This record gives sequence, C-alpha cells and structure tokens, in this order.
Amino acid sequence: METYRYLHRFPMILILVGLVGVNSQFLIDPQSAEVTQGADHGLECVVNRTYLAGYYFVAWTKDSEVFSARNQIDKVALENINGEDPEDRYTITKIDQGNTGTYKLIIDQVKGVDSGNYQCVICQHPPTSYECTGITDFKSTVATFNVLYTTSVPEYPECTGLDSSATVSVGTQVEVTCVSEIGDPKVQLQWNKDGVPLSSTVTEREDNNRLYLIYTFTAELSHTGMVLSCSSTSSHFTSYSESCSFNALNVVDMPVVATTSRAAEYEEESQTTPVSDYSSDSCASAINKSIKCLQIFGKYLDGN
Repeated sequence: METYRYLHRFPMILILVGLVGVNSQFLIDPQSAEVTQGADHGLECVVNRTYLAGYYFVAWTKDSEVFSARNQIDKVALENINGEDPEDRYTITKIDQGNTGTYKLIIDQVKGVDSGNYQCVICQHPPTSYECTGITDFKSTVATFNVLYTTSVPEYPECTGLDSSATVSVGTQVEVTCVSEIGDPKVQLQWNKDGVPLSSTVTEREDNNRLYLIYTFTAELSHTGMVLSCSSTSSHFTSYSESCSFNALNVVDMPVVATTSRAAEYEEESQTTPVSDYSSDSCASAINKSIKCLQIFGKYLDGN
C-alpha cells in the first residue's frame, strides 16, 4: 500500500524510469529487414529529445557514414556511399511530440545498392549550420537492410572474347568470358555449347560486384559451326532468364590475319613500301628478311 501511495504521488518518476535503460537516448531502434527489389521500405528510430539540447541533432548513417542532417538528405554523401546517384528515392520524415522525436527514413523502389547497415546517431553541430562535426557516443542499434535483386543493367549477361566473325585458327587457345552483376542471391551463369551446358574448363570469379564465368578451349576443325552461349538465372527470381551468345565459330587451318580497306604495307628499316608493288619473288625475298606477307585484295602472297 505504501509503495502504491508513493508511486501515485510521483507518477513522473515511473515515466522517467521507463525511459532509462541500456540505451536511454533512443527509445525505438531501427529494425533489420530483407526486402525484394522495387518495394518501398522505411526505417524508424525514436529519440529522447532531452539529449538534443544545445548543438545536437539526429542523423542517419549507412555503413558508419553520415548522409543526413535532421530531416534533410545529403545527396552528395549518399552518392559517395552508394556509388551512384540516389535520385530522389531517399526521404526523411521528422515528428516531434513532447520529449520524443520520431525520425523515419523512407527508401522508394529499393535497389541492390541500398543494402547496408543503417543507424541513427546524435551528431554535434556548430551554431551556424547543421553540419555533423562529430558523432557522439549516443547511437541506436545497427539495422541490417538487405535487398534481394537481380541485375539492373539490361546488357547483362555480356559475352566477350570473340569478335563478330568468330574466326580462329586451329590450335588457338580460346578464352571467352560471361559477365554479370552478382545479384542477391548470386545469379547463376552457365556456358552452353550448341545449347548443351558445359562444366569442364570453366572457372568463376567475383570482382567489384561483378560475376565472371570463363570458358577456355583449344580450337579444332571439328569446332566449326559451334555456337557458344551464356545464360543467367536466379534461384529467387524464377521469372528472370537472360542470355548472350556469339556467332557460329569458324575454325580455319591457317593463321588468321588482319585485312584493311587499303593496301597493306611492309616496313623494313623504317621505310614502307605498298604490298601491291611486290611480286611473288620479291615477297619470298622479303620473307628471307623476316618480313611478313599479308592477305591483300583476296589473294595470298606466299613465300613457302
């Protein structure tokens, strides 16, 4: 009875006791979440405003970097953190009620670059601006925000390693690469030969949020007409399926040489003479002097 009478006379003590805990500055911490790309999502923290007396304000951080001041987004800072223009997808709402302040970070149409560790912090600022000159020890718990996504680049996957003619010489060591954004979960790249999946001599590596699948082989005449393609799928986004491919492979039993629209030229002792001025005898003589004969106007000058 005495305890009841005491608390009844001093209700504010009960309220203050409720505010004091392990983290008495932040009454509500932002929550971790996993969201699919394209959705809108909000992170919220509620602060005890008594800790903002003087030159202090609440800021949001991503991966320990400040990108806001009160309810304003610092787009330059956020672009440096994300590695791309955040456009106008990030906004902050601020509601003050009594001794509490509610700060809600809203991210529209979330993308893979939005994934990260978010936190509310209390910053110190100078009298004339809201520039964060130092983060105090007053911080909310960290919320891990993860976005499930596939590549946002329409050109991916991209096949590289062969030109449009897809022509190589017998015995050439050919290396072709399929590249894509990694995605979350990681996309699955697959090299195919005439539509049949390949597994041997295929290697995978990751670098700078890119996934590379490399296929190597030694060109044989039997490979002529072979079509190499690479497919990209996702275990989470079952409707996602993209691919790239080369033209049919052309394997020739001779060195592949470059041709130009004008007469190829020989260079000897810093003097250049048009190939069209050479006879087959002079070409043979040129070979003896380690000068190469090139294909020109559809004909071969052969010194063998």
